[in-house]
Amino acid sequence: MIHSMERRRWSVIVFLILWSASLALAEEPSVPQRIATKFTRGAANFTTGWMELPKQMYLVGQREGWVTGALRGPIDGLGMVIARTIAGAYEVLTFPLPLPPQYQPMLFPEYVWQPELQSMEADAAPPSIGAVSDGEPTATAER
Repeated sequence: MIHSMERRRWSVIVFLILWSASLALAEEPSVPQRIATKFTRGAANFTTGWMELPKQMYLVGQREGWVTGALRGPIDGLGMVIARTIAGAYEVLTFPLPLPPQYQPMLFPEYVWQPELQSMEADAAPPSIGAVSDGEPTATAER
């Protein structure tokens, strides 16, 4: 009996996530669609907030080395677990209300499985040799 209840709960969560994704493809969502998206996003974030722990360990490890990822990653991850879980609970509890305005997400990325936003450092990277910048080619090696 418990197994079937858990299966049913996961089926509902998966259905809501897929439905939310289909709503996201619409050009201008209506208010009922925004409400449904907020509820789905909240339920997904509430139930998957724990996934921030390994995600943050990995991200810190990629940026700053694996020793730092193993030591500081869990601390960052725990903070994000708390933030994402509380944000998810808040969105589920307030889904009919336009809080934040226009039913906007509280966290970015909206879901734990989405990639992090690109940092400004990546945009400031120097152009590679042979790249075109402002219509002018940069120095290239000649043979």
